[in-house]
Amino acid sequence: MTDIPMSEADLQAHVDGSLSPERDAEVSAWLLAHPDEALRVAAYRAQTEALRAALDSIADEPVPPALDLHLLDRARHRRAGLRSLAMAASVAVLLFVGGMAGWALRGWTVAPGTGTAALAREAASSYAVYASDEARPVELAAAQRTALDGWFSARLARPIAAPDLRSAGLSLIGGRLVATEHGPAGLYLYRDGKGRRMALYVRPMEVEGTARMTARRESGVSGWTWADEGLGFGVFGSASPEYLHDAANQVRLQFQRT
Repeated sequence: MTDIPMSEADLQAHVDGSLSPERDAEVSAWLLAHPDEALRVAAYRAQTEALRAALDSIADEPVPPALDLHLLDRARHRRAGLRSLAMAASVAVLLFVGGMAGWALRGWTVAPGTGTAALAREAASSYAVYASDEARPVELAAAQRTALDGWFSARLARPIAAPDLRSAGLSLIGGRLVATEHGPAGLYLYRDGKGRRMALYVRPMEVEGTARMTARRESGVSGWTWADEGLGFGVFGSASPEYLHDAANQVRLQFQRT
């Protein structure tokens, strides 16, 4: 099954969820045998879901008066002369396109972050996108843990292994690679006895390669971040900060023994 032909259209349809169940299963099997392509597809999916999450929040908002086509059209018709009318229409279209782009992307422009503060934002964002996904939160499930750890280790160029957090009441769901402006990051997802999900986010650090464990709260999500020997970690979830701190401590201790 892994040797079947695979086109770019198949991969894009897989990301969009428009394949038949049979073909989607074939594409998933093919991606397991082609980890580089799986990373590229994971990046596509992350971009698609991030864009959808950003635009969903404004989809039902009323169009601002300054961008209302009816108001713009009325303003154009008040102008006298065919030449003035044509010029006004051109200006209105340019203003509309530019204004809509700025309106849709408002809040996206942020100063580039560094260190564990940037890692905290990335980890919280990844948790928000993937932990709430009931259909496909991970690319590789816990049953494929060896392949998952190998995938992360190869892409992050560091030995990475999913921590065993059963003593904290957490079982591994699986994981996926996440594309960031700093390169790939590994995202493990866990579930506790109440069904709550917790994310462990890990990536190499170019800045602040060693940092103490710090409590974080990003976009309403609590978590902890730290860095050790050039590797940054973020633990985020809906549980209490105290519960997450215990899990984060176990992650830290297990990685120190790696």
